[in-house]
Amino acid sequence: MSRASTRSMRTWRKFHRYSFGYSKWVSIISVVLLLIISITGILLVHQDDLKVIQTSRVPLSILPEHYDSRLENTRVRQGTAEIFPPEQSVPMRWIILDLHTGDFFGKFGWLLYDLLAVVMLVLGSTGIYMYFNIRKNSAF
Repeated sequence: MSRASTRSMRTWRKFHRYSFGYSKWVSIISVVLLLIISITGILLVHQDDLKVIQTSRVPLSILPEHYDSRLENTRVRQGTAEIFPPEQSVPMRWIILDLHTGDFFGKFGWLLYDLLAVVMLVLGSTGIYMYFNIRKNSAF
């Protein structure tokens, strides 16, 4: 292995480690968000098979405040605001879809998910580069 190749590999390892390898909180937050996206994606795919998703409702008292205005706007658009009494819960499908798209976290949920995507791209690309560079330079 040449001296320049070794130096280049050390630079990539340092970048990989210092950017995300040692940042415990970035890693924990990334994993939690990836788990949320994965689980809600599975639930969205199988929502017709699971009766609990179709029939369950989540009380507004445990949700962020923007759900109250969203529910009222939906009632007005559907023309049911005067016919039915105000609801105090929203369908579980709303929560699952909002968790999957990032809307649950408010105005900046999309930014959080975009940041997660960039973190995963950097980790994945530097990891793949290191893997192939190590295999190319190894004796086996």
